[in-house]
Amino acid sequence: MSSAMIDALKATNGQTITCKAAVAWEAKKPLDVTDIQVAPPKAGEVRVKIISNALCHTDIYTLDGHDPEGLFPCVLGHEAAAIVESVGDGVTSVVVGDVVIPCYTPECKKHDCIFCQSPKTNLCPSIRSTQGQGLMPDGTSRLSKDGKQIFHFMGCSTFAEYAVIAEISAAKINPGADLDKMCLLGCGVATGWGAVFNNTKVEPGTTVAVFGLGALGLSVIQAAKCAGARYIVGVDINDAKFVKAVEMGATECVNSMTCEGGDVKAWLIGKEKWGYDYTFDCTGNVNVMRTALEVAHRGWGESCVIGVAAAGKEISTRPFQLVTGRNWKGTAFGGWKSRTEVPKLVQTVMRGEMPLEPYITHTFQGLENVNASIDALHGGECLRAVVHISDSGLTPSKLPKLKGNVRVDGGWMKQLSHWSEACNCEMTFSVFLPDQLARGAPPPPVLYYLSGLTCSDENARTKANFAAEAGKVGLAVVFPDTSPRGVNIPTQDDSWDFGSGAGFYVDATTEAWSGHYKMYTYITKELPELISGIFPVDPHRRSITGHSMGGHGAMIAHLKNPGMYSSVSAFAPICNPSAVPWGEKAFTGYLGSVDAGKAYDATELVKSYSGPKPCILIDQGTADGFMNNQLKPGNFSAACGEAGYPVQVRMQPLYDHSYYFIATFMRDHVDHHARALGLRPKL
Repeated sequence: MSSAMIDALKATNGQTITCKAAVAWEAKKPLDVTDIQVAPPKAGEVRVKIISNALCHTDIYTLDGHDPEGLFPCVLGHEAAAIVESVGDGVTSVVVGDVVIPCYTPECKKHDCIFCQSPKTNLCPSIRSTQGQGLMPDGTSRLSKDGKQIFHFMGCSTFAEYAVIAEISAAKINPGADLDKMCLLGCGVATGWGAVFNNTKVEPGTTVAVFGLGALGLSVIQAAKCAGARYIVGVDINDAKFVKAVEMGATECVNSMTCEGGDVKAWLIGKEKWGYDYTFDCTGNVNVMRTALEVAHRGWGESCVIGVAAAGKEISTRPFQLVTGRNWKGTAFGGWKSRTEVPKLVQTVMRGEMPLEPYITHTFQGLENVNASIDALHGGECLRAVVHISDSGLTPSKLPKLKGNVRVDGGWMKQLSHWSEACNCEMTFSVFLPDQLARGAPPPPVLYYLSGLTCSDENARTKANFAAEAGKVGLAVVFPDTSPRGVNIPTQDDSWDFGSGAGFYVDATTEAWSGHYKMYTYITKELPELISGIFPVDPHRRSITGHSMGGHGAMIAHLKNPGMYSSVSAFAPICNPSAVPWGEKAFTGYLGSVDAGKAYDATELVKSYSGPKPCILIDQGTADGFMNNQLKPGNFSAACGEAGYPVQVRMQPLYDHSYYFIATFMRDHVDHHARALGLRPKL
């Protein structure tokens, strides 16, 4: 965010802001878009500028007078995206200009909060009592109109240009996210996803029945499909909703009013004799909740209540249904721990794995159209209506395209392409993302693997035998491409050791190549920023390795950036490129001279290196035909000795330059980095 934008936000710090808000003065009346006063945040509070707000059925449920905790007058709204305008005393997790999603389920993260510390729940009770009273944690309101108090709603009140929320309710997200979409993650869609992933933990090959095909039900279907359910049936009374449900992943749909004479239980059991492994109520109708339970699988079926029932309603069933193994459970905000896990949901959307676009059926500009959005939701054809309230001044990031997502060795191998500003073209990379070892585990550190001549991002990820060990220790591994591709440089494909597939990890300066070949900036700056922005990884703990040309790239990336990498290793690296034919060709072509290439030569760089000195592990095969004329590990080893830099060069008898060599010793290299990154004890 620019300094001018920050200054504009700070201009109102400490002042009461008069702004537009949609006030619900009483139940069953249209919202009144009027000026209200929003007081500055007190200790532990954050005032935010609302950018966009999606209309949720819970807002309408309260406005219609069905919520037993509904208080009037109030400012509704709880599914929003916002920018921090100011913070109260003691606030440390966000600063002015941060982008946040206000969350009605807070997360205090205190060590003595048994709810935040438990992986079983997200129900932090820290501010529950005052939030339920429509007040801030100190028991007062920050909202008023001409001196008359206005209640807060669900700790959010985002049908306004500004709102005050508790710090523990502010989930800080990637500032490059599209806020007109990400606001949906403040409630409904996130709740449906979490009911599948957290509360029931739907397994591959299972059966699922979803009752109610609004946005909530569709999000359950989307997540169940992602989880690998083999058969998903959607249930609703409106046939018009079936097409979208099938698009989102439903196997088929049924109208509970017209099937089997209105006996949907008979229809469902006719499809699955013993019932469904998982069922979800997304209607709020207690009769439907009972049906959902009673079609759950005998012996182990789970039925999750997501829809909110009207005031005074109770659920019932015969005890026999539970005695015979069915489990009844519910969810609040999908079980997500808001400040920790909502940012990860945003990253998942930004990677293209869980699109939000299908839910947004209506958009409105300006808070003055909030009542029109309510009418749209009542109309029956609206899933989510998004009201764009204010301009953020931020430009959404150009998002990558997900090209592949394959399960492997306790993790996922993801391939993506994205527009690179450094290389001025579309670049492809792959990422191995290990499964989270435990719900409360810290994010994994990252190992960057740079490949050699002629390779792409695909060679090492398929041949290097890295995943089993990386998955075991919880290490993410990134595989960049070795050069820009298809950029219409006339000679880019003329030879295998220069141009395409041979970027040499330098920033080219010669006229023909400087417009695209900026691989050094790409691997040390642009790509790491992208990775930490859209993947749930530790942005600070990183290491680097590579093979041949990539080993050269790994060593120079470390030596030119002291402290950036916790550890370094290489397989048969080009150790002294300014003294070998491969390097001479690359440096002359990309930089204009061999002498200029010394700034990218590990043997030259180590002589003047000043900074942390993690031991560099190098494996070199004795049968490698390139060792003496292209790689020259002895030159680097000698330079390290003179400079007092620790290096371990292991000569491996009879191994050559191939991926058989790399695969044999990859486990040692992963272990080397795992210990440096704190994943295993240091030796």
